[in-house]
Amino acid sequence: MNKNYVWVNPVIMVQYDIEYLKYILSKSGFEIVLPNKNCSDIVKNKYRKKYLNSDKCIIDSRCPKIYEYIDNNDNSYEYANINPILIETAIELKAQIKNNIIIITPCVALSNFGNSLNLEGLIFKTWIEFVKENNIILNENKKRKLNSSPIPLGFFKGFEKVYSVTGEENILKVFKNKLYMNSKILEALYCDNGCHNGDGIDKK
Repeated sequence: MNKNYVWVNPVIMVQYDIEYLKYILSKSGFEIVLPNKNCSDIVKNKYRKKYLNSDKCIIDSRCPKIYEYIDNNDNSYEYANINPILIETAIELKAQIKNNIIIITPCVALSNFGNSLNLEGLIFKTWIEFVKENNIILNENKKRKLNSSPIPLGFFKGFEKVYSVTGEENILKVFKNKLYMNSKILEALYCDNGCHNGDGIDKK
């Protein structure tokens, strides 16, 4: 019998105890997998290289929604075009396990972006989709309420001249008023206060 592998994003991993997740998913035939490499560091090093070699403000591309605000005719900044950590993790897992893997995303945007890349053997789904499609019954008493995100602003700590922002209204203001002009990196997450508010985690 072939194993069904699944990677669960950090938001879900914090909301539920890992042993509970392993148990409940194993009942539906899934095994949780983790990458051997630190994919966050891999992505950060790519940003560091671009940061050191660009004379423009680099726009964070970890959140696919940010691309919707990019004006390709605006020469005052450079869109990073670096894979989000989730995508880098998926690629690493595929090389590591050499089997089909379902990648659980915190939002529809990352799910759509991942699937648009047509990466062989990798399927991207939101947590809501995954749970519904596999008839997984979760004990809500096991769920922790998150007051802060495990993916907050601060990824570029140690870099100089970073402008950080979350939320659609604030992002619109940053681009409209070019508030990034004196910065080397614009760190931006679409969901207010981080990815624990993503639309793929909880039904609103």
